Amino acid sequence: MKMRLMLTAVLLSLCLTTLAEAASFDLGARFGRTVEEDGGTAEVAARYFPIPLVSLGATLGYTRIEYDKDWYYKESDTMALGGYLNGHLPLPFVKPYAGIGGIYYANNDTDSANPADQGDERSRTMTIQGGVDISLPLPFLSVNIEARHLVSDDQTMILGGVWFRF
Repeated sequence: MKMRLMLTAVLLSLCLTTLAEAASFDLGARFGRTVEEDGGTAEVAARYFPIPLVSLGATLGYTRIEYDKDWYYKESDTMALGGYLNGHLPLPFVKPYAGIGGIYYANNDTDSANPADQGDERSRTMTIQGGVDISLPLPFLSVNIEARHLVSDDQTMILGGVWFRF
């Protein structure tokens, strides 16, 4: 109980110090592929830095995946909504990060020769991600590369895009 109270006090003091004045907000767009299956993804993303070491992020994405089921192929269009918590190293130009998150998605427009694979379905998965932000010479602009492992789906996504910092 005392540990929880101390942790809460430390978190509150960090949020109320001058570090909190350095809060920033990023908007971005990323594109990528799944490693295990043939498919591409596009997402818009936002993240908020309450302090320079921590970010809270959210994404809204569209993915089209083609599964090879040995005797037939399955194509699935997916809309995904994600939330993430990342820890960042405060380096000057190249800023690596790692974190955890969750994705809720709905499979729509599934096309398959197997009638059992037809229809809509909803699912969710936990994610583990790591990436790097590379600052560009243009103000408020950085390039982003991220690898994201979807734990329940046992899939890995590689994404790249840009961030605009406000």
